[in-house]
Amino acid sequence: MKKYIKNIFLSSAVLFLALTLNACADADNVDLSEFPINVDPGTIGDTTYIPITPIITGFNEPTDVFFGYDQQIYVADKNNDRIVQLNLAGGVVSYSNFVLRPKKITQDRNFDLLVIASVIDTVPPNILDTVDVVYRYKLQQNGGILSGVTPTLAFKSNQPTPIPGDHGNFTGIATFQDNYYVVTRSGVNNSSPIDPDNAIFRVNRFDETNPVPQRLSGFEVEGQGLMSLQGVSGIATFSYNNFDLIYIQKSQNTAFKIQWCIYNSIDEIYEPKFEPSSGVDLLRNGLLNEPADICLDQFNNIFVIDSYKDSLYKFNSLGKLRSESFGGEGASPTQFNNPLGVAFFNKTLYICDTGNNRILRFILSTDNN
Repeated sequence: MKKYIKNIFLSSAVLFLALTLNACADADNVDLSEFPINVDPGTIGDTTYIPITPIITGFNEPTDVFFGYDQQIYVADKNNDRIVQLNLAGGVVSYSNFVLRPKKITQDRNFDLLVIASVIDTVPPNILDTVDVVYRYKLQQNGGILSGVTPTLAFKSNQPTPIPGDHGNFTGIATFQDNYYVVTRSGVNNSSPIDPDNAIFRVNRFDETNPVPQRLSGFEVEGQGLMSLQGVSGIATFSYNNFDLIYIQKSQNTAFKIQWCIYNSIDEIYEPKFEPSSGVDLLRNGLLNEPADICLDQFNNIFVIDSYKDSLYKFNSLGKLRSESFGGEGASPTQFNNPLGVAFFNKTLYICDTGNNRILRFILSTDNN
């Protein structure tokens, strides 16, 4: 059913694009909620997408891509149980030692790599299961090379808490300028008012979480409210402060899939930057289906990859949808299959095309000449 619906979207998108070009309509007015994909981006609006070759392959269900502050590219190669370190040209620099099912990556300003992965653990009542953890790889001590680095355990759900036991999955991670970092957790155990599954944690740069990690305030663990964390699937931070953030949600029960949050230092609580009455596209119902990852560029343009729609969406810093959004199900150099990761650096967009086991790269140029 999903593929059938997507084919309808594809046909509609191509027809709509042709009619739009013939009418010389303003590209900014393209309604991507109804026609979500441009099959071959080429030049869209004032932006030209230039695919970079060769396409980076050799992965087995990669789940995330991150461009580090050390100018290296990192890929969570999930089913090969490793992190792959690449150079700017896309060549392999090194591989990590075995790490069980890595799925999200970020890096702090000390060049420490922070990776969400799994460990086999005993959970109540004495059952062997996999639980999510955050590993820290200290690359500087190894000359910046990932290979051979033994990671330390930075953060785990079953840190000592008033309610003991493990919780839901870690779904996103991002760092601030001061090297504090935030981790999102999603699950179904929300009966505890103290330690619900749907949560965002803020952990200090020393990974100190005793007695309990700092759970951010101002959010709702369930429901369709503006600050709900139900089904939170990713998070991004800003370069200009150590508090503001944007998170995304996959749950079909959430009305708002993207939420830009600002920190109220007086009340020590997070608040939404935009209200539904503002009419910003970030809060448009039905635009996104299953956003899987989010990143920002230097101008705070927002890139979101939707795994269900196999599409990339771009919003500007005012929350307006840009027509440079594109995608579509397939295996061409400009199509995706269940993409789960997105990163941006220096006019280059990196997309983790999970179903096609590859990393796609695009140079974004506004010089159409």
